Amino acid sequence: MSLFSAVIESDEPQSDGVEATGIQESPEGGVELVRPDWLPEKYKTPEDLAKAYGELEKRLGTAPKEYDFSAGESWIDSEYEPFNEMADFAKSKHVPQDVMDKMLSTVGKYLDEFKTDMTEERAKLGDNAKERLEVLNNWAKANFSEAAFAGLTENMKTADSIVALEEVRAKMLNSETRIPTGNEDVTDSGLSLESVQQELTDNIDKYKSDPVYRKQIQQKIASVSKDGDFVDKHY
Repeated sequence: MSLFSAVIESDEPQSDGVEATGIQESPEGGVELVRPDWLPEKYKTPEDLAKAYGELEKRLGTAPKEYDFSAGESWIDSEYEPFNEMADFAKSKHVPQDVMDKMLSTVGKYLDEFKTDMTEERAKLGDNAKERLEVLNNWAKANFSEAAFAGLTENMKTADSIVALEEVRAKMLNSETRIPTGNEDVTDSGLSLESVQQELTDNIDKYKSDPVYRKQIQQKIASVSKDGDFVDKHY
C-alpha cells in the first residue's frame, strides 16, 4: 500500500483536529480544507495524486503475478536460480509481460545466430556421412582415453572439424606424422624406422634440395632409431 493510500483510507484522526479527509473545523464554526504536509506541491488534492498514480501505472504497465516464459522456451532453463532472481527483480520494477516477451524473443534470436545447423553440416559430408562418422568414432575410441575421446568428439560440430580429424587419422594410419623442430625428444609418434626409410627413399630429391625437410627426416630417424646414431650417407 502506498503512502497516500494509507493516509486517505485511514480511519484514525490526525492531530490538531485534522482528519484523514483533510478537513478541519474553523474558529467561526465552519469547515475549511487543509492541505496535508505529505502532498507534493504539484498536486492540489490527494485525489489528484491518486489519479496521477493510476495513470502512471497504466503507462508503465503492471507486472503479472507470475511471468510466462514461453517466448524463450528454446533457451531458458526455468530452474536456473539467477534467472528466477532476474524475474523477481523485473517484477519489483513492474515490468509487464509484453516487455518480458520482447526481451526473451530478442535474446533467443541472438543465440540462434551462433547455433550450428547439424542437418546442413551433415549434408556437407555427403551421402556417406553416417559411415564416415562411424569409422572415426570407432577409431577414436580405440586410440584415446575415455576423457580424451569425450573432449574430442563432444566439440566436433562442423563438417570441417570432421574432415580435419579424418586427415589426422589417415596420417596416423600411414605413419606420416612429422616431428616439428624443437620436439626432438618426442618418441611416441607412431613412426617406425622402416616407414621413415621408405619416406626418405620416395623423396630423396626433396631430401637433398630442401634443408628443412632434410632436418625433419633426420629428426624422425633419430627418434625411432634404437641406438640413436644416425649417419647421413648422402652428405
